[in-house]
Amino acid sequence: MSHRSVPSSRCCAAVALAAFLAVPTLAHAQSAWQCRDGKGQVAYQDRPCEGGAHERRIEFAPAPDPEPSPEYRLSSGSHAGAHRSGKPSPSRTAAQSFECRASNGEVFYRHGACPSSIPVRSAGGSRRDAATASVSALPLSRREACRRMQSSGRAGRERDHSFSTYERNLGRDPCR
Repeated sequence: MSHRSVPSSRCCAAVALAAFLAVPTLAHAQSAWQCRDGKGQVAYQDRPCEGGAHERRIEFAPAPDPEPSPEYRLSSGSHAGAHRSGKPSPSRTAAQSFECRASNGEVFYRHGACPSSIPVRSAGGSRRDAATASVSALPLSRREACRRMQSSGRAGRERDHSFSTYERNLGRDPCR
C-alpha cells in the first residue's frame, strides 16, 4: 500500500492556522480622527481625514473584559414563603390597588394611594386654577383594578396608573 503524502507547505499552513485560531485575540485600543475643514466644521470618523483638513487622532482605551453574570437565586437556607409566626409574608398576600372616585364623577385606578384631590378641567379641556375635586379611595385587588383599567369609555381613564415601556420591560407593570 502506498500512502499519499501531504505537501509540507500545506501541513505547515494548517498548523499555523490552527495555532492562530487557538490564540485568543488581544484587546487593542481603537482610534478615531477629528477632522476640521476650512470653514471650521468638525467631523469624527474612523479613518484619517481627506482633502487637507486639519486632523487630530483620538485614542480610546480598550473595552474592559466582560464580567460573569451574577447569581440571582435564593440561597438554599432561606425561607421565602413564611415568617416564624406561620403567617404568609406580605409579598405572598394579594397585592392591593385602589379605585379613586372624584367628586366630579371621574373614576380612575391606582396601584398606590389615591390623591386627596385632583384639578378639575373645564369643558374645553383646560385646567382652571382654583377648581379641584375631592377624591375618595376604595381598596380593590390588583387583579380587579387591572381588569377595570382595561375598560374604555369612562371619565378619568387618563388618570389611571400607567407604566412606561421601560418599566414594563423591567417587569414592573403589575398588570402584565
